[in-house]
This record gives sequence, C-alpha cells and structure tokens, in this order.
Amino acid sequence: MNLLRFSGPALTFLFCVFLSVTNAQTSKNHPFSWKETSDDWYTPKAYVFKYADGQTGKGGTKTKPSRGPVCSNDCKQATVPDACTRDLLNDNLRNIELPGFKLPSGYSRVEYVTFEVQTNGKVNGYQVVKQNVQCKPCIQKAVNLVAELGEWHPAVQDGIFVKSTVVVPVFFK
Repeated sequence: MNLLRFSGPALTFLFCVFLSVTNAQTSKNHPFSWKETSDDWYTPKAYVFKYADGQTGKGGTKTKPSRGPVCSNDCKQATVPDACTRDLLNDNLRNIELPGFKLPSGYSRVEYVTFEVQTNGKVNGYQVVKQNVQCKPCIQKAVNLVAELGEWHPAVQDGIFVKSTVVVPVFFK
C-alpha cells in the first residue's frame, strides 16, 4: 500500500531528472575568450594552421613528412590528411542557421574560432576573433560546433608531434 502511494511522485521525479540531464547534454556552451587582433592570418576564408614558434626539426637531418593538425581518425588515415580535415570542416561549418534569429545589420556572417592543438592532441584555449558587429548567439554556436568536432591529432613537423594554432571560420546563412 505504501509502495503505491510513493511510486507516482518517485516516477515523476525520475522523469524530471531524465529530462534535465538530457537537456544539459545537448545544450552545453563551451567557454571561450576574445582574440583582439588586426592580423589577417586570424580571419581566413578556410581552415588554416601554423606550427608553434620554436618548433623546428634538427638541422642537417633529412626532412621527414610534415602535416598539420588532423580532425578525426578518418582523416588521420586518409591519403592527404590536411585536405580531408579541410573538407570535413567545410562540410560541417558552412551555411549554419540559427532558426528564428535575425542576424544583426552589418554582421559579417562569419566567426573565426582559434585554438591550440597540443602535442598530445588535446585542444585548449578557444578564442573568437572580435569583430565590429557582433552576433552573440552566432559566436556561441560557432564555438560549440568547433568544440564538438571531436578528437584532434597533433601536427607533425619533421616527424615529431608539435603544438599548433588553428583558425576555423564558421559561416552563417
């Protein structure tokens, strides 16, 4: 008898917990900071990267293959990993829509998300290049999309894993 009396509220409570956990998992906003710069390198038309300063191969040795940071295991196994990563980013980060939201007048329709890929493949330091006209929902959406791309593999320079800086443009409709 007591079991029946408590089962209704207990089931309601469990259902509410389930909904809140599900909602929290799908609406995570990744943290970022602003990148204030006038350097054109940080506002590319497509994905770009550069090796960290001071990371060079040893002089006098035969140069081993080099490549930039790679997004996803599939691209790591590809014949041309850099091209695979560029194509993957172009496919996933172009013509992004924010339903029910009107973009601000004068907005460039692109957000530039920059981050570092460490030698162990960990990504840190998401930054967004600050622009004159801002679209806050666009900025957060861009950071979230880039952060949820998945696993990155470090850049390789002269056969050694090196830290690199990546800039990814995210284009909005």
